[in-house]
Amino acid sequence: MSLENTTIFGPATLVGDSGITVIRVSGKDSFSIVSKVFSASMAELTRIDLTQFKNHSAHHGYIFDGNVLVDEAVITIYKAPGSYTGEDVIEISTHGGSYIYKIISGLLSKLGARHSEPGEFSKRAYLNGKMDLVQAEAVADLIRAQTDKANKLALKQLSGEFSSKIKELKDDLINYCSLLELELDFAEEGIDLVSRKDLLQKIESLISRFEQITGSYQSGKIIQHGVNLAIVGRPNVGKSSIFNYLLKENRAIVSHIPGTTRDYLQEPLIMGGIKFNVIDTAGIRKTLDIIEREGVRRTEMKIEESDIVLEVEDLTRPNLTADEYVIGVSNDKIIKVFNKSDIVHGNGSKGFSISALTGDNMHELQEKIVEKARSLIIDAESTDIIITNQRHRDCLLKSCEYLVNAKNQIISGGGNELISFEIRAAMDALSEITGKVTNVDILNNIFAKFCIGK
Repeated sequence: MSLENTTIFGPATLVGDSGITVIRVSGKDSFSIVSKVFSASMAELTRIDLTQFKNHSAHHGYIFDGNVLVDEAVITIYKAPGSYTGEDVIEISTHGGSYIYKIISGLLSKLGARHSEPGEFSKRAYLNGKMDLVQAEAVADLIRAQTDKANKLALKQLSGEFSSKIKELKDDLINYCSLLELELDFAEEGIDLVSRKDLLQKIESLISRFEQITGSYQSGKIIQHGVNLAIVGRPNVGKSSIFNYLLKENRAIVSHIPGTTRDYLQEPLIMGGIKFNVIDTAGIRKTLDIIEREGVRRTEMKIEESDIVLEVEDLTRPNLTADEYVIGVSNDKIIKVFNKSDIVHGNGSKGFSISALTGDNMHELQEKIVEKARSLIIDAESTDIIITNQRHRDCLLKSCEYLVNAKNQIISGGGNELISFEIRAAMDALSEITGKVTNVDILNNIFAKFCIGK
């Protein structure tokens, strides 16, 4: 897979009201393009041979548009291959502001560079062998990380720890495949380089290992993207009040009129070092109102998608029958609370009571939610790998499926060619994770999710 020869540029920092804007330029013509606008003199444009500067060095000067001074700047030199992309790279640090960026990006475009696409710098780094695909994806995860756990997982992937584990698994498969194929050369002599019993045990051990790794995805997904916490209940039980209390702002409209919330609202929240996606849902009840019925349908959908469901009941309605409860049956992901304890003091044997209005027991409720969330997450110290990426999980599952096929071939007495074919397919599926085997469509899909300038 080849790289195009164009030189690209993009903002390495946010463009807008800020102290500094950093513009990254990468490609074979980076030095010659920037030398046409960078000067050591403030009085006039005096071109400098930037290739004479030392690698990883910074230089003060000025940016010119012809004879017109644009801004004071500092450029940092990164010579290939000792740069992020593996190409010649210059980072131009200017004063912040969208106007200055607009002027300088216009200058770079006129001189032959083009604006980068999302993730194009990281894509070039991958294609130039500066990192594998897992590490490239970890860059995006690190940028998006909002909690300590998410940050640490991304750093572990960026360091190559996950890639090393994948290589270990692949090396085992290569070893088994090599022995099987070598046996074919000695078929007439009847030499067995590996017994079927030993091979079966090794394949079963690998299948168990794959299942353990893929099983960590649920925890990894929660760490990376957050716990989906849906607040559900009948109309007017105080769902929106609880939602607002957790967020510490009046995000949802609160009214005594049942059915005020017609659609769900979703907001991020950090509690106990864990990210939550808190969802305020429409009240569940039978209704002839078409819009409200659609809201109820969406609530039911969010219940299915949620990791934790906070089911809210109303203490002012003490005589609920079983068929009036929203969910009705016990579920491991449900936390049930009774709201409006400020109106009804003491709730007998009903359960855990709160008041979203006064804050009574709300701190305890938050602790319950955080405790429930922690029970869903594997302790990072108890396992060497936690995967956070669905693509990685899908590749591992595909690889595991081929290994199961190989196991069945061994049990049924299949020949070495058939067993070896399945093991090789498992190896290819593993190679897709790190990008040793991939295609342009997959790459474009991955890097399109990056921010521009990275």
